[in-house]
Amino acid sequence: MKTLHQNIWYADEARADSPKKLLVYSDRGILKSDDSGLRFDGEKKNLKIDQISNVRLKRTTLNWVTYLAGGLACLLFDFVLGPEPDVIFSTRWVLTSLYIVLAPICILLFWVPVKWVAVDYTDGSEDRKAYFSSGDSNGFSVLFGANKTLKREVEEAIADQNGPNH
Repeated sequence: MKTLHQNIWYADEARADSPKKLLVYSDRGILKSDDSGLRFDGEKKNLKIDQISNVRLKRTTLNWVTYLAGGLACLLFDFVLGPEPDVIFSTRWVLTSLYIVLAPICILLFWVPVKWVAVDYTDGSEDRKAYFSSGDSNGFSVLFGANKTLKREVEEAIADQNGPNH
């Protein structure tokens, strides 16, 4: 068994497609390959993927509900604990303005460029998807090509599994 990567984030299809997720991953663990396919050994879940039909880079659904909840929490904090609204540079308006500016910047920096390694596979008779991402540097390594490298490693492992005739 060959270890492809030590620090992997795994997201199941429901998590990857959810706009309500707080965490972008379902589990963390190790991604390995052997003669029969891929194996993810996580803290909570072990997953064996042996009938792989496709590997690609794919963006997951933006967790816009979390961003919206954060904005509403800032507004609530401002209106409950802040001074009168006519004080322009009060904590009340600075925090809300900061959030309103930072949330879209975070979306642009961390969601738009990040694509996870999506593995389409068949489990029995059901088509499924598993999403993997490098968890190195708390996930920031993906901004510098870590998931492209991971995708290539997964494709090479699958090619090795299928042998030279496939």
